[in-house]
Amino acid sequence: MTIWMNTIAAVALAGFATLGLADTRSDAKAMLGEAHALIAAKGMKVAAAEFNAGGKWKRGNQYVVLVAFDGGTLLAHADNPKMEGKAMLQARDASGKPFVQETIKNVKASGESLVEYRWANPSTKKIDNGRLMARRVPGQDAYVAVGFWE
Repeated sequence: MTIWMNTIAAVALAGFATLGLADTRSDAKAMLGEAHALIAAKGMKVAAAEFNAGGKWKRGNQYVVLVAFDGGTLLAHADNPKMEGKAMLQARDASGKPFVQETIKNVKASGESLVEYRWANPSTKKIDNGRLMARRVPGQDAYVAVGFWE
């Protein structure tokens, strides 16, 4: 009987973990949609200023970035606005993955991207598995993305 109860508990926990993953991903997708809509409504310059101000563009384990294809230059970073203007094209995550290059390549090819990377979790400040969900800014050589950790 104990084995049976432990099995049910494990299955329930796995189900809740999967549910949390879906919530995090859907929350990131919703935030990306909001960021994309702001750019469409107000333009990249105004949107970048709003993203850099943080506020609603940084929620828990997720935040918005705006990146130009040329040099992978950060135009906005909701978690760390001091990063604005930094060229990230050659940046590699903790495992050596050139995640900005991969994101640009994917966005140029299909208009969207989802890249896994190891980067500092904004809540714990420790290196953790994260994802970067990105979408091309229409008519621009840039993408807007939400980094999120599960």
